[in-house]
Amino acid sequence: MPNSFRFTIHHLQFTIVFIALGFLVASCHNSNTKSTQGVGVADSASKHSDTVAAKINYYTGIIASHPTDASAYWNRGKLEILNKSLAPALNDLTKAVLLDSTKSDYFYNLADVEFLTGHTHEARDAFLTSIRLNPKNTDAMLKLAELYLYVEKYEDAITLINQAIKVNPYIAREYFLKGMIYIEKRDTAKAISSIQTAVEQDPNYFDAYIELGLLFANRGNPIALSYYDDAQKVEPQNPESYYDKGMFYQFGGDFDDAIKVYQELLVVDSTYKNAYYNLGVIYDEQKTDYKTALTNFNKAIQCDTAYSMAYYGRANCYEMLKQYDKATENYAHAYRINPQFKEAEEAYKRVKSKTH
Repeated sequence: MPNSFRFTIHHLQFTIVFIALGFLVASCHNSNTKSTQGVGVADSASKHSDTVAAKINYYTGIIASHPTDASAYWNRGKLEILNKSLAPALNDLTKAVLLDSTKSDYFYNLADVEFLTGHTHEARDAFLTSIRLNPKNTDAMLKLAELYLYVEKYEDAITLINQAIKVNPYIAREYFLKGMIYIEKRDTAKAISSIQTAVEQDPNYFDAYIELGLLFANRGNPIALSYYDDAQKVEPQNPESYYDKGMFYQFGGDFDDAIKVYQELLVVDSTYKNAYYNLGVIYDEQKTDYKTALTNFNKAIQCDTAYSMAYYGRANCYEMLKQYDKATENYAHAYRINPQFKEAEEAYKRVKSKTH
């Protein structure tokens, strides 16, 4: 199998997409200041319903009877974010800041939605306003730092993080985020130091352990394994630490341990296609056990019927077993899925000639 397709390589990329909407809509920040939630009649919504949709309807009723209640628009906007209704959320949060431009939290949540909808300039301005209204709003500082990281303004991001640290030096995310910036700047030593500080502040910081594992794994340092173990202790049902640990063993040539870890992963998540794929590669290339390799490539394909590399791996097994018709079919399918997969195209042409 060609070297460029031997492993499914994984690295935890720090992409600023705010998938964790629960954190995004938090109305109370990690700073030591009291959140300003407004004083309107909308504050009692949680007493009326346990469902997001019902709460949205509740605030809609409040807005109908109190159309100038900024807190009602703010609360409904946050619920709409939870409901993944970003356009209505943007409208409500914009209305909230128009009705009451004194609340740091309103601008903070507005900035989040602006960022989610790709309006980075508007998001920046709203975060800056949030910080101006509450100079101790560390969440706004860190979110703006994330935005600066996203647009590759690293020094601006570090300046904001340092500002947040002065307000509250005990927030783990400050140091984690700084570490991610140093990764982007290719300063591994500072990245490791910052992220280690993050886990000192929060011993349950899963992502920090994963990043430390990856940083040491890139150096071939076996201390990476201890960080993956720490991540596993924090979130034993999260497959990521198992996968990264398996990759460390696999790239290091310790294939038996890699197999063991991938099998543990599949107990945690039986649909993790890359684990099946990597098992297939090991059994194919290292164990020359083509039948077991086929079993794993088949399972990877069951998890993702458009997994071109798994079809390629399966084709390679069929070729080694001299089942050239099946090999040709699978190489062709891999190439159909990914027309840029030139090695699959070349393999198809090579094996096709053997079927005549």
